[in-house]
Amino acid sequence: MRRMVHHVDTLVERILPRVRRNALLAYPLAAVIFAIAAILRIFLPPSVPFLTFFAAVIFATLFAGTGPGLVVVAASAAFAWRFHFSESHQFGDFSSSVALISFAAMACLIVAVIHLLNRKVENLINERKRNEALLQDSALGELQLEQLNAELRHRLKNIFAVISGLVSQSARFSPDVQSFASALSGRLSAMGTAVDLVATRSFLGASLSELIADTMKPLVPPGSSRIIMHGPDGIIPGDVANAMALTLHELGTNAIKYGAWSNSIGVVHIAWKLDQLDEDEARLELVWDEQGGPAVAQPERRGLGSVLIDSGFPSATVDRTFTQDGVHCRISAVVKQATTRRTRGRRPSQTI
Repeated sequence: MRRMVHHVDTLVERILPRVRRNALLAYPLAAVIFAIAAILRIFLPPSVPFLTFFAAVIFATLFAGTGPGLVVVAASAAFAWRFHFSESHQFGDFSSSVALISFAAMACLIVAVIHLLNRKVENLINERKRNEALLQDSALGELQLEQLNAELRHRLKNIFAVISGLVSQSARFSPDVQSFASALSGRLSAMGTAVDLVATRSFLGASLSELIADTMKPLVPPGSSRIIMHGPDGIIPGDVANAMALTLHELGTNAIKYGAWSNSIGVVHIAWKLDQLDEDEARLELVWDEQGGPAVAQPERRGLGSVLIDSGFPSATVDRTFTQDGVHCRISAVVKQATTRRTRGRRPSQTI
């Protein structure tokens, strides 16, 4: 019984709507139904001239659609006139004419009713499909929301851990409260920039170009072309984005205090490249090069800024040299879950 119901549902919901929408199937099917009705009519008595044709109209409209059903109405009326009324010379009779006209009117009414029935059934099927799609989207949305919440909890734990470390280390290396507050504020601002960019992509990563530009924007001194940046865009994961922002912030702060931005003519060049190694990893290389600044030397005391530059980037090789024009720093690291696809936002080459 259940199998029979399943077959009927399949016929009504899937097969018949497809047949009705395909004229190459619908009209030949209606012709077959009419031919069967005409053959059966030959073996019936003259007293029931339209019996098989009423059934043919019903089945043709139900199975093949409105157009084929009307075609069967016309063909049935023509068949009845040609092979019943015409041969028996009854067509001139008033009652025979009324019977033929009544058949055509009733058959057209049947076609109209079944047309409305077909439309209602198809509308119900489409509505059910839409509801099923909405339920599926809702289930997927709930799953994505759970994953996003889990990722958010993980990120928040990491952020609080980093903030705790910054607070304790800044307090350790700062000689007074004012310098402690200033250093901590700048570092938290840089990390906040990275967190914002990662959050806009549902914590999947941050745009490399946007991260560098947003981190450096509040540090660049006034003047034309004090910073030149160029490199391809790409997506880097959240932990790498945080480390990159803190490293760039420390390099920029040192440039303001001692390097190229400590005078009115120094320029900082930032260049980077992102080479895909495989589907899950890419090699990131960033070069910070100061020009036009005063001569700098390696600091005698290793402060928190130097620690963040040299050791704050996970799994990175940092090569920092001190020249007559300023600091030259090269950072190279293998980045997990990176991609070189372009993202919307700033162009890959910029000059501020």
